[in-house]
Amino acid sequence: MAVRRQLVRLFQEPRLGGVITVERAGAVAGSCGRAQRSAETLEDRAGEVPGRPGLRLEDCALYQCRRCRAVLGDSLHLCAQEEKRGLLVCFKVTHDVAMDDNLMVCVEGELIGCTYNMLYCRSCKVEIGFRLYCSKSLAYLRGFFCLFKDSIICYLLQTKSTIEASKMIFPIVSLKEHVQKLKENLIQVHMRIELLIKKLEELNQQRTLTEKQGYKARPHVQLSRVQR
Repeated sequence: MAVRRQLVRLFQEPRLGGVITVERAGAVAGSCGRAQRSAETLEDRAGEVPGRPGLRLEDCALYQCRRCRAVLGDSLHLCAQEEKRGLLVCFKVTHDVAMDDNLMVCVEGELIGCTYNMLYCRSCKVEIGFRLYCSKSLAYLRGFFCLFKDSIICYLLQTKSTIEASKMIFPIVSLKEHVQKLKENLIQVHMRIELLIKKLEELNQQRTLTEKQGYKARPHVQLSRVQR
């Protein structure tokens, strides 16, 4: 009986022991949408390199010498690739890449007529590529470091595994297209500069003419005052 009386009293005299928050359906849907978008953003950023927005970890790799595993370069400095010639073109390499001072002239093969300096691995002295000095057909590669795919292996930072460069799929980059776009942009800038120079010359001519006219008018005013 005592337990029954306590239960009846409990339901007849309810006590508020907390705060009830009522949310509208739209607010709940909005919060769920924001949570979903934030989760998607975190998933997208999970594969990015910290401090380098837009750079995915799966695209990052180190180029190593196939014989001694010395680091020769990385994918951040890859600017082109030549599939037919089996080359990776980089605009910057590490100190482990040594360049021969002697100029070589190719008399046969795909580099016929080209003048270049050979590139060696500083550790094991094996040939790993060349740096083009003069060429007609490959002028867009002049001054860059061309590495032989058969002489290097790639260390993938995401999977921490190595793979032969000849078997790896690299992002599609073409230095020739970049050079062509750069030429077009330079031509446009040159035309704009010429137009600006022409306008400046016209303004200077008008200014000079105005100053001459004002200079000629001053003595006439003074003489007229004297006559008066």
